[in-house]
Amino acid sequence: MILLSLSSAILGKIIPILEKYKLKYQVVETGEELLERAKKQNPQLILLEKDLPLLDGFALTLLLKTSEKTKNIPIIALCKCNFPEEHQKAIECGADVLLTYPFAEDELVELLSKFFKKKFKPKEVD
Repeated sequence: MILLSLSSAILGKIIPILEKYKLKYQVVETGEELLERAKKQNPQLILLEKDLPLLDGFALTLLLKTSEKTKNIPIIALCKCNFPEEHQKAIECGADVLLTYPFAEDELVELLSKFFKKKFKPKEVD
């Protein structure tokens, strides 16, 4: 299970990719909700961005990575801009990987393969 807390534009690009590779996901609206779900559901991966309502992505990542219950959940931070200071802050907060938007499908699939430790093949189309 992957928890997603992203803008609608990014969700529109990521969800078709996840469905193509038969990956289960849940969309979470706010940073606070993502924190609570991560504690309860122990997802395999979290994809988030900085600009989240109620609790920003940097603070959320720091909270997740300093909690015994959630510290081992991999986090992919999506950045809409390519500013070195934002990348540095995401890493300092504990993000495992940064992915700059826009990104290529194969770039995301390669990251997913790394975290799930398997190669993904698209589902067959009937």
